Amino acid sequence: MSCKLLHGLYIEVNKKRILLKGIQQSGRSVAPFFMPPSHIVGLTKVPREFWEAWIKDHREFAPVKKGLIFASEKKQDAVDEAKEKARVKHGLERIDPDKLPKEVKAVKAGEA
Repeated sequence: MSCKLLHGLYIEVNKKRILLKGIQQSGRSVAPFFMPPSHIVGLTKVPREFWEAWIKDHREFAPVKKGLIFASEKKQDAVDEAKEKARVKHGLERIDPDKLPKEVKAVKAGEA
């Protein structure tokens, strides 16, 4: 399974709990999932039966509907899907200080 949530997510089926690795728990850079390149998708191996049972009850879960959590049979398929969803945002992306709204004043280093 692939998860783009920053801290991952615990999912549970029949009292069995699995942590889906998120961006920060992933020890390996698999594919850029959003700019900047440090944002990646976390990969977790999950038994097919577990995923099918979980997704049956969670198809309407916002991160699933947005494409932030998805399953792939092969690692390369996960990489390809992550690249396709590169612009999908999880909501905790870095703020670009050059694109702040006019009413927000950026604080520069050394200012208080």
